[in-house]
Amino acid sequence: MKPRRIFNENVALAEAKAGRLRGKELRKAIKIADEFGKSTVANELKLFLVESTSFAGDDAPVEVRERVAQGISALTAMGNSLTRTRQMLKNHGVIETINRIARYPAATKNFDRLCTANLEHLTAEAIILDFPHLFDPQAVLVAQKRLGR
Repeated sequence: MKPRRIFNENVALAEAKAGRLRGKELRKAIKIADEFGKSTVANELKLFLVESTSFAGDDAPVEVRERVAQGISALTAMGNSLTRTRQMLKNHGVIETINRIARYPAATKNFDRLCTANLEHLTAEAIILDFPHLFDPQAVLVAQKRLGR
């Protein structure tokens, strides 16, 4: 007889939020959550796939770095590779990468994807408007326009 598997979603989420559930173990928890039919928990765990420490160092506060990491994680979980964005984050850091993304007045596919998934707060534009003092004035204007604020 096979031992019965258990899954404590509260512990898994707490461990992921604290940064103690990472890599292979995080992916295993996501798989188990899916197997137990806990898709909401699996989706929330997927927000922690990318670690904010993988970005180049800059003056971005921890909260900004975490939100960017969660946005990248969400888009990755949706099947987007984000190769160029990840490279920019590694080479230039969070603030410069977001400034570069916001230089273009047209909304990006990733902006649309996050908004459609009710994750607007993880868009570069929402982060810019929550921390306008960190970003170029042009980036703030573009973010206001895209978000209609």
